[in-house]
Amino acid sequence: MKKLILPLLLFIIIFLTGCSKKETISQVDKIIQRDTLIVGVKTDSKPFGYINKNTGEIEGFDIDIAKYIAKDILGNERKIKYIPVTPATKIEAITSEQVDMVIATMSITPQRQFLIDFTTPYYIAGQTAIVKNDSNIHTFSDLRRKKIIVVLGTTAEQNLRRIIPTAKLIGYKNYEEAFNAFKNGEADAISSDNTILSGFLIDNKGFRILKNKISQEPYAIGIKRNEDDESLKKNLNIIINRMQKDGTLKALRKKWQLK
Repeated sequence: MKKLILPLLLFIIIFLTGCSKKETISQVDKIIQRDTLIVGVKTDSKPFGYINKNTGEIEGFDIDIAKYIAKDILGNERKIKYIPVTPATKIEAITSEQVDMVIATMSITPQRQFLIDFTTPYYIAGQTAIVKNDSNIHTFSDLRRKKIIVVLGTTAEQNLRRIIPTAKLIGYKNYEEAFNAFKNGEADAISSDNTILSGFLIDNKGFRILKNKISQEPYAIGIKRNEDDESLKKNLNIIINRMQKDGTLKALRKKWQLK
């Protein structure tokens, strides 16, 4: 009888172990099976991600990177679904899996790294500010007791609260609202990354950017943290490295007039 019980127990253990294993699909395979890349992007941050008023199409530096990735993974740069995100919504868009990734002038910070994962950087920006041409503000020290407009949830807001705690910050949900408020005279300056602010100066005269920067902002692609499946992160890092080596990123910087 004992001879029969032992093989039976082994069979049950093997059977239950096999049943407990679930077939897992990698992040990259999910995108391939769906045949669409879902990307969180900005629509108000020229020249990174914005709506072209003449065509109604979304375009920009970040958009071109998304297209390159879609072509690499799916063989077609048009197989993308764009989801508009703001600084306040992009983390949730990633963690709740509304998107496969966010490509939206997203800086790597220790706080964000607790919540999501990042690729290697694809661009290095720096925080500065815009003032009126006739303003007597020339450095950030001149802003110590001034009103500064920021977009809520950005690293710009966090940096100013730490570096210039005596300044009065006025927050807005997105860049378009923020810049319009600045143009209407609601503050002495507006602060963000130099690349984003330069985009506003393309279409608006009478303003200048402060020369000094108070931070370095490494832009990277944000993805969901998954220590059991880093296939997407590895693929994206390979793609970014290739874009760097083959001159694609340099060409895109030139196309969108980025230094």
